[in-house]
Amino acid sequence: MAASPQQFASAIQALLKMSELSPEEMQRRFEEALDVDRWRRLVPFASIGEDPPDGAEPALISDEDAAAEKRRLDRDGYFRLHRVFDSARIARMRRTVEAVRADGWPVAFAFVFDDFWSIARTPRIASFLEGTVGEGYLQNTVVWAHWVSGERGVAGWSPHDDYRGSGDTFLSLWIPLSDASVDNGCMFLLPADASREISTAVDEQRDLPSSTFRRMLQDIIALPVPAGSMIGWRGDLLHWGGANAGGAEPRLSLALEFRARGARASRFESPLIDPRASLPAFELRLFAIVKALREYTKFEPLLARYLPLAERIFAETADASASRSNAPPAS
Repeated sequence: MAASPQQFASAIQALLKMSELSPEEMQRRFEEALDVDRWRRLVPFASIGEDPPDGAEPALISDEDAAAEKRRLDRDGYFRLHRVFDSARIARMRRTVEAVRADGWPVAFAFVFDDFWSIARTPRIASFLEGTVGEGYLQNTVVWAHWVSGERGVAGWSPHDDYRGSGDTFLSLWIPLSDASVDNGCMFLLPADASREISTAVDEQRDLPSSTFRRMLQDIIALPVPAGSMIGWRGDLLHWGGANAGGAEPRLSLALEFRARGARASRFESPLIDPRASLPAFELRLFAIVKALREYTKFEPLLARYLPLAERIFAETADASASRSNAPPAS
């Protein structure tokens, strides 16, 4: 007799419970997470707490490309820029993610390192963000790193939007650290009008006509891009990671989010930071990582084994993070 959905869900929960960190391992991981020198020893070629020198590793965005992609963003809610970042830097960041994962950490812990916060601070990126989010824009502390295994059928996150109703005051950035192809599950999205139509139907618990459904299938946009590119979207766009169709290489990427200064931000986004100031303090980086980990088990259930550890780090860093924010608090 086949198991019922309830029995299957119970079995999954039991397996996740069995995979939880032991008290001894959780204590060890907690101490290691707070030990900045251990992170430096783990990845000796990456820095922590060193602001990048002026003009280092400039991003490559031509004025023509910036203008064209800004028009696409205004029209369809997303943009795509190819080969923006220095290849040596992207290779270093990929090696950082690999080292963090090999040491048994969720790959989002790569955000303890400077590269993952400074990558969007080069003058050309700052100029592009000013043109898309507004002068004086801020970065929220919602960050993530993705590792999608190179096995057929493995998929990225399911379809979702980030901050519906945020209009042009919000922008997500997604930067691949490896080539993102259709074969290994690149990003997919629905442009603005189609995304809003589906979201409205979901909110109203209304079925879509079959003709609309067929049309929207044809509206889906695949975004294959080489490592070091940059794509992004507004908060109301439905987007998702595709399923691996046979690619042997894992897909690695990172995600950042930005807000217009003065725009209403959610509590989850806080504290907001000023990208023109020094890089965030180590404790704030840890806070941002575990804040996201607590939220994103809904997309990556296997992270549940780290939840008790995340809660402990969250409690340890919450007060220090609030005091170290260098931007106005979220509404």
